[in-house]
Amino acid sequence: MKTRKRYRSISKKRYKINFADLATILLIVIIAILGIYFIKLGLDFEKNVKPIYSYTAEKTSDYFVLLKPNNYYTSEMLPSGRYYASKSVKQYSLDFKYHFYGDKEADVKCVYNITAELSGVVDEINDNGKEVWNRTFNVLENKKQNGKNEFYIDEKVNIDYEYYNNLARSYEKEYGIAIDSVLKVRLNVSYNINLNETNIDSQDIKDYIELDIPITNTVTGVEENYESLTIKNIKPKIENVIWKKIIYYAVGIAFIIGAIVISVVRIRKNKQNITLEDMYEKNINKILKYYRDLIVTVENEPDISNLKVMRVTTMDDVIDVAEQNKANIIQYEVIESRVSKLYVIVHDYVYIYEVTANEIV
Repeated sequence: MKTRKRYRSISKKRYKINFADLATILLIVIIAILGIYFIKLGLDFEKNVKPIYSYTAEKTSDYFVLLKPNNYYTSEMLPSGRYYASKSVKQYSLDFKYHFYGDKEADVKCVYNITAELSGVVDEINDNGKEVWNRTFNVLENKKQNGKNEFYIDEKVNIDYEYYNNLARSYEKEYGIAIDSVLKVRLNVSYNINLNETNIDSQDIKDYIELDIPITNTVTGVEENYESLTIKNIKPKIENVIWKKIIYYAVGIAFIIGAIVISVVRIRKNKQNITLEDMYEKNINKILKYYRDLIVTVENEPDISNLKVMRVTTMDDVIDVAEQNKANIIQYEVIESRVSKLYVIVHDYVYIYEVTANEIV
C-alpha cells in the first residue's frame, strides 16, 4: 500500500493563477469604477461648477442702556452684556454694523432700514405658546448705498423701552390676559449684485441683524439673533442642467451594467469549461483534504467476494463507520472511469461509497 499522490489538494490548487481570469476581473473593476465616477459627476454636477463671484458679509452689534432717575445706580448708563431691572430702563441705544465686500468688482446697490416688531405670546398647557398680538414700527426709514464691490453700514438708533413696556402692559390690562412680549429690533438689508456677465443673472439678496429685547415687568436684556458672518458664492447660470446630469447618470449606469454583463458571461464561460475530470478532481481532493488521516490508497482493487456488501449513500456515513470501528478507509481509483471506490471493512462486512464527477461532496 502507498499514499495516494496523483491529485493535489484543493488548498494548493487555489493558488493557481489564471491570467485570463485576472485580466477579466481587472477589466470589470475598472469599468465599475468608471460607472461610479460618472454617477458621482452627475450627483455633484452643480457643486463642481466653479463660482464666478464670492462675497462676505460681516455683521456686528453693540448697545448700552440708559436708566431712569433712581437712587440705586451710580451711573445713568450701563454697558452691554448684562441683565437689567425692566422698570429701571429708559432706553436702549443700539449700534448696527454691516460690512459687505466681494472678491472682484461688481455693481452693488443696497437699500436698508431698521424696524421694531413687538409681539405678544400667550402660554397654554401642552403648547409652546400662541401669538395673539403683533405690531411693527419703523425705527429708521429706507436708506441707500451704492458701491462697486463693497459697502459699509453703521447705524445707531435709540429704542424707548419704557414706551414699548407701557404698550405691552396696556394690552394686558385692556384684554385681561398676561402675555410674554418681545421686541425684535432688526436691521433689514437688501442689495442687488450686478456682475455684468452674460451667463449670470443679477442677484437680489436679503440679510439682517436682529436683536431681541424681552418686554417684561421683571428683568430684561438683549439677545443676538443672527449669524455674524455670511460667506456665499455665486455660480454661473448653466443651460440644460437636468439633461447634462441625466447624461452622466446614463453613462455611469451603462458602465455598471457592462461590468455586470461581463461578470455573468465570464462566470458562465468558466462553468462551461469545467470538465468531468475537473469536477471529479474537485470532489476527491476535498475528501482527501479533510480525511487524509483515515484514507489509505491502494493500486489493486480489494477482493470482497467473501464479504457482505453494504453500500452507503453519503460520505458522512463512511466516516461514521470508519471512526466507530477504528478502521481505515481504503481507496481504489478507477482512473479511466473517473471513480474512486472507498471501502471500510468491518469483520464480514464491507461498506462501499463511490466518489464520481457528479457527486456533491
